Amino acid sequence: GHTACVALLEEAMSQAIEEACASAASKVHLSGHTGLRANLMGSYKMEEERVNEYSLYKKAEEDHYIYRNKSGNWMVAEERAHVDGDLGWILTKGPAQLPTSEGVTWQYWDGEKWVPDDAISAIGGERDTA
Repeated sequence: GHTACVALLEEAMSQAIEEACASAASKVHLSGHTGLRANLMGSYKMEEERVNEYSLYKKAEEDHYIYRNKSGNWMVAEERAHVDGDLGWILTKGPAQLPTSEGVTWQYWDGEKWVPDDAISAIGGERDTA
């Protein structure tokens, strides 16, 4: 019946999430933007914590984060409170399993609107095999 179907769907989804997290790079290098949000470029490392069930990345020296927001888009936030508030300054144009997924394009907030920036790219670093 309906309940069994929902349970199956939930199981499939959590499996997809697990697979996405398992294949997620331990480091993400964000580059290409030279304008307003250039301070958010740099290397981010995967945290133990998950946000919206997906990996959370934090910049080494700063309180900057890459996370998957509630609508499934990846966002770059300037502070931890933004992550909790589902906010950020840089955003993928559409939902993606990983910030490093093929074909992912980014946009940034200029204070009034989202501006596409095809120069922005997120490249995954090696997974630690330790």
